[in-house]
This record gives sequence, C-alpha cells and structure tokens, in this order.
Amino acid sequence: MCGIFGLIGRRSAAPEQSAVRATRAMAHRGRDDKGTQVLTFRSNPDRGVALGACRLAVLDLTSAGHQPMHDSERDNWLVFNGEIFNYLEIRAELEKRGHTFSSHADTEFLLKAYGEWGDDCLDRLRGMFAFAVWDSRKERLLLARDRLGEKPLYFFSSADFFVFASEHQALLATGLIARRWDLSGVMSYLQFGSVQAPLTMVEGIRSLLPGRKLVWKNGEWSEHVYWNLAEIAARPPAADIFPQAAEAIRKILLEAVSLRLISDVPVGIFLSGGVDSSSIVALASEVSRVPPTAYSVVFAEREYSEARYAESVARACGVRHEKVEVREEQFLANLDACLAAMDQPTIDGVNTYLISQAVKQAGITVALGGLGGDELFAGYSYFRSVPWMVRFQRLASWTDPFWAPLKGWAGISERNSFSKLTALLSESYAGDHPYFLCRALFVPQAARKLLCVAEPNPQEAGLPGQILDIVREIGPLDVVNQVSVLEGATYMANTLLRDTDAMSMAHSLEVRSPLVDHKLWEFVLPLRRQLKLDSSVPKPLLLEAAGQRLPREVYARRKMGFTLPFDRWLRGPLKDVIGLELSGRGNEEWWPVDPAAASAVWEAFLRGETSWSRPWSLFVLRRWMRRIFASPTTDQRKVHSVRFLSESELGTVARKARPAGDSR
Repeated sequence: MCGIFGLIGRRSAAPEQSAVRATRAMAHRGRDDKGTQVLTFRSNPDRGVALGACRLAVLDLTSAGHQPMHDSERDNWLVFNGEIFNYLEIRAELEKRGHTFSSHADTEFLLKAYGEWGDDCLDRLRGMFAFAVWDSRKERLLLARDRLGEKPLYFFSSADFFVFASEHQALLATGLIARRWDLSGVMSYLQFGSVQAPLTMVEGIRSLLPGRKLVWKNGEWSEHVYWNLAEIAARPPAADIFPQAAEAIRKILLEAVSLRLISDVPVGIFLSGGVDSSSIVALASEVSRVPPTAYSVVFAEREYSEARYAESVARACGVRHEKVEVREEQFLANLDACLAAMDQPTIDGVNTYLISQAVKQAGITVALGGLGGDELFAGYSYFRSVPWMVRFQRLASWTDPFWAPLKGWAGISERNSFSKLTALLSESYAGDHPYFLCRALFVPQAARKLLCVAEPNPQEAGLPGQILDIVREIGPLDVVNQVSVLEGATYMANTLLRDTDAMSMAHSLEVRSPLVDHKLWEFVLPLRRQLKLDSSVPKPLLLEAAGQRLPREVYARRKMGFTLPFDRWLRGPLKDVIGLELSGRGNEEWWPVDPAAASAVWEAFLRGETSWSRPWSLFVLRRWMRRIFASPTTDQRKVHSVRFLSESELGTVARKARPAGDSR
C-alpha cells in the first residue's frame, strides 16, 4: 500500500523537486520506505519523467519491494498503490513462461505481468490498485485503476506537463497547479455530500474513473474502459434459484476473504455489529489459521451503539473482540486532524478515521471491512423505495397540472423529506433517475440557491456526463439492479471507498473489502431481484452464504448504519464551533456559498427543521476550502466574479436554462 506520483514535463522545470514535494505530502500513506526517480526521454533530452512513491510494507517487508521499481530487461518503471490478491497464481504462470523474481512483493509481479502481457494484464488482476507504468522504449505512460474504485488516482494535464498522484494534496504540493475551486465540483458536493468523479474540487484536476486506464503518448492522453458495471449487470444471470446462487456466492466469498488475509503484517477486522461486517468475521473465522481479532467502535450514547450485537457475533464466531469507545471529548480532540485527512470534502468518513486510528494504535497494519454489502445485496431501503418512486412518478405525471406550482421551487432549510417529495413531483432532481433524489443532500435548485449562481443546465449540474451515460445504459435493467449499479458507481466509489482510503491511510492502515471483490459483483449483479429481496430478513443471499454462525438478533432487527451521534454533538459540544463558521460571515473570495444562506441552514437545524447532515456539510466544506484555497498568494487563488442573485432572478435564470421545448 502506497502513495504514488508521476510527472512528465521539461527537465528545465526541475521535475525531481516536484516529485520530492509530492511524495513528502503523502508520507502518511506509507512510512516504511520512499523513493523518487527521474528519467530522460530517449528522443528528447530536454523532456523528463519523474516518479515517486511512499511505501507501506505489507508483503515482503525487505528493501526488495522498493519503488519506483525497474524492469531492466524491458526498461519499464512502475509505481504501484494497492494489493493484487491473486498475485501468487499469476506469478506461477509467469514463472512457467521463464520469468524469475528477486522478491515476494506483488509490485515486482505486476511489473513482470505488464512486460509479458502489456495492458491486457489488467484482465488478470484481482485486487485493489492504482498504478503507473512508464515504458521508456515506447515513451508511453499507462495509468490504471481497479474495477470498483478502492484505490484513488488523480491527474492534471496542461500544455507544459502531465502529472498524476494518489491524492489531490500531492498534486497541489508540486506548486504547478493553481488553487482554483471548480464550480461543478462544489455543486456536486452540495448535492451528494461528496464530489462525483471524474469531477474534483480543484479546477483542472480529474479523477480517473474505476475500471479505466489512461494512456499518455506524444503529449496526448486518452481514457479507455476495461470493465463496466452497467455491462456486467446486463449479462445473463449465472444462477436462477436461491440455493444454487447462495452456494456459488459462498464459494466466491470464502476465496475473497482467504486472499485478503494473506499478509506479512498483523491483520484485524472491523466489526460494527451489522450484517456485512459480521458476515466477514464469520467467514474469516472459518478460513483463518489463527483466530482473527475484531475491532468495534462503541458509544456512550446507547441509541447509536451496536456493541451488544458485535459482542454476540464475536462470541458466536470464536474471535477476540476489542471495543473502542468514542466519546465527545475524543471526537473534538481529533476533529481538526480528521478534517485535514479529507483529500476531498465529505460528510462521511469521521467514523472510519477514529476506528482506523484505534486499530493502528493496537499494532494492526491491515484490516478487513464489510463495505460493499448493502450496495450489492440490496441492503438499503432505497432498493424498495426507488421502484415505488418510479411507479409513483408515472402516476403523478397524469395529474401534472396539479403539481405545476411546485416546479422550480426548492428551499434550503426545509426538512429533507419534504424537499425531496416536491422535487420528485416536479421532476426537479439530478441525473434523470429517482435514485439520485434518495442520495441527495441538497436538490439542484437548493444547491444553486446556496451558491447564488446559475448553471447552464440545472437539471444535470453536479453529475458528470460519465454518470449520465450509465443512467442511459441501465435503462433496460430491473430497477433493483439499476440501483445496485448506481450505488456502486456513485455512493460506494465516491463516498465510501474514497473516505475509507483517505481516513485509513491517514494512519498508514490498509483496509481490504472482500465484498468489493469484482468476481463477487460479476456474479451477484445480474441476479434477479427476487433472489436479493426478502420480506422477512435483510440481504438473504449474503446471510445464507455466510453460514449458520450469525446470531438471529444481529439480522432480525432494524438497520442502524455505522454513524456517529452527530445530531446530539452539533447541538452540544460542536454548537459554538459550527455556529461561528456558518453564522453570517463575510464574503471571502475563496468561499462560494452565500453567507446568509449558510446561516439560514444552521438556524433551521437548531429549530429542528432540517437534518444535521446539511449544516455539517457546509461546515466541512468551509473548513476544507479555507485550508486549500485561502492562500495569501494571488496566483494561487481564483477570484470568482459571482454576483448574488435574488430569488426572482434565480427563477428567471432557471427558466432560460431549460432546453427548447422543455415545459418543466
């Protein structure tokens, strides 16, 4: 597990200095080793390539795993972040083809695999990864990211250079990229509580999407899809009856867990007490030679704590169980460090930061988690509500004149449920799919009111074209499977996985997620909805696959979700801190939100008129933007000439922005 960096540009621009600064900025991602390498183009001595990496040693703890790594036979260079879980299988195949190895690191295997199969090596990899290969002979760069987006990779391209890194902050540390906030990224964050890739919060920086590779050659780059969620979901199902499907899933999961237990350092398991993490504990207890240790976050606030369920699972599975109690004072003491760990702003992730900190302090370097189960096995309430919303919307369209007064209306301080109902009736939401309304923090009209700016297309603002393409591709699928695809491509990739990476790597902890194994997704995604939904138990396929060891009290209860007591803390110890940030501040040029609007959201929360997530999102955004954009250097800022619009002007702009013939 590592942080990686690379730059292609003129040697006169001192790329080695940029590599050193960027690698230093990612030191938290791996403190066991670091390295940089500067290479010169064979065709042009004035152009060079700088590569950098910081390493968290998990497999082969010796210096043989040092990066950047060089294949002297083919003159290829590799920087690699992640783990290839089936590396032993592919290494054996490479050895049969005559390759020899000097280490037990999967980095060396990956470098040889590229040398043998080129870009096609991606089809053989089972794991979480983001890597770059510089082919010196071809003067060609390959960037690749794993299929579901467990490991991040960002890039920036200009006429003078091309640069990539594992983190935003590493790119900014080079000093080559102006610190300008991106309006589409801000809109995306306000609508969903995280930025939807490939958008980012910084103008010009893009995220390489999961399941894609990028090729740079001769000063130009292009992206290519090698794995596609929508295409996977459209395949014919491999099973049609419940017992057959559950048995196949169990086999895949046992293998996925076994592969993720391979490590040369201590391994633990996150245990929340829910079905997903409990299933991982149950499966790991079956295949692990040594009983694993499970770690749980518990709270003094009993209504938020799942401690009794976690204890029950640990007893039933015969594993050691360590509880980490999080109190208000600990949360406050870690707040600034947690916000600083956010590579992009997010309303989630604090819980992962705290448990990662505790697990790392316990001497653990690798932890297994249950992320991905709800998205794949239809565990959220959205899998039932979205099909209902689709049917309701069709009925509502027959009475369209009745709902006409609601069209274009959205407040910023009303209850979330009322805001979403009016948006559903007026078809005023992002993405042209009701799913995005379920996940919305602020609906598009409300986000525009917070920013007081007009988007050319408010219906799609905040959602990049790549996600809209997915919406069109999944049209023929059953709605339940549509939701799984959208969950995987948006919420899981851009909130859960991104936050897990950032918050765990802030403590040099590697988190592995067996339920995000791509072979599991390839099998489960196409299955019929009748196999995934059951009125009596949640996620029946996963429960059956996990075996008979899970206590009934764990799954025969209302779903809680792994969250912190934010509502109580925002009214208590955080009240003054957040109130100071959101109550009537002036117009700083780095802050695009209308101060009066932010204050209105905060006051609405205090009156009990909106949820904690809205003021928290604005607080996080403000703290993040101050840290990144409040620079004293003029060329590091973008002065946006934003005139705050009145309510009547906003309505006029929205009407003008509609395409011709759109009566909405």
